[in-house]
Amino acid sequence: MAKSWVFEIFSYPYDPDPEKFDPQLCKELYDWKLESWVASEGFGFDGVLFSEHHFTPYSISPSPNLLVATLAQRTSTMRIGVMANITAFHNPRRLAEEAAMLDYLTDGRLEWGLGRGVDEPEFLREGVKMEETRDRFEESVALMQAAWRNPVFTHKGQYYNYDSVSLWPRPMRPELPIWVTALSPNTVAWAARNNFKFTSVFAPTSEMRSIFEGYKAAAAETGREASPEDMGVCRNIVVAASEQEAREVAEPAFNALFAAFKEAAVFHDLDNVPQGYEHYQSFFRPFAGEGVTFEDLCSLGIIVVGTPESVLDQLVDQVETIGCGNLLNWGSFGNMTKKQTMSSYQLYGEHVAPALRSLKA
Repeated sequence: MAKSWVFEIFSYPYDPDPEKFDPQLCKELYDWKLESWVASEGFGFDGVLFSEHHFTPYSISPSPNLLVATLAQRTSTMRIGVMANITAFHNPRRLAEEAAMLDYLTDGRLEWGLGRGVDEPEFLREGVKMEETRDRFEESVALMQAAWRNPVFTHKGQYYNYDSVSLWPRPMRPELPIWVTALSPNTVAWAARNNFKFTSVFAPTSEMRSIFEGYKAAAAETGREASPEDMGVCRNIVVAASEQEAREVAEPAFNALFAAFKEAAVFHDLDNVPQGYEHYQSFFRPFAGEGVTFEDLCSLGIIVVGTPESVLDQLVDQVETIGCGNLLNWGSFGNMTKKQTMSSYQLYGEHVAPALRSLKA
């Protein structure tokens, strides 16, 4: 089976000039986005996952944990989580405390995602050295797990030090389900060795299969057999009554998203990336110029648009090719409207999600 999740960045789709920020438009955006997440439970989605980004209109979700707490009070069955908190921007003790609180506020429905981060403009503006992110990431995760499991914990690390302290509260579950955003082989292997789930975005279907094979191999080295449940793939998905309508919605929306993404995420000098991010030179290069088109991304499986029938066919092919058990539907992006979002979510929930859920492992 393959579970279906709503994935949300979400962008401020109006004038990007900071001087022209409109609080009323932002309030309306928060309101209808929240309405769409609540509706997704009724549409049959398995959960909602929020992201963390800073400093640009690419995203107005700098504190996704607040969204988790808000949505938890308006839903009852769906899983709710973050994909992902960027550990280098936080004190891990504080993140561990917030996760513990959210485990109660969601009544055990929390899915906890963590990432080392890859968007260079954010690190430059925050003043965090990207060369440190892997060490910070791995140390932060270890500290959080120790804080959750132990009534009293001590941590002596490179970046953080605590001596005989306790979390109040500790989570309902001592083993919170941890997800990791990953694409580089090192992070994928690390996630597998630590029994963490992982997910990726913007990678072609064929590449995602290879990435998951690497995950399974690393898990096997620890004596664990990885399953489809361990992996998720994120896709921009638009479902409409006709192929033409789906494309008329998706193409301009993705073009708006793509413009914001290039500004917010892509390395400024791909020939000289920070140490530890060499893998992303080839990953980001197609996005840095004008060479990648909407058609290219559709053919690579990164964007999936069409009628419920054609979208289902495309996603079944991806799930079976990759071997993943989680499909993250980044289905409201760019300048998509409330009406377009709700219609696409409803069609997906009624016609696509049930069929994916019934797939044989």
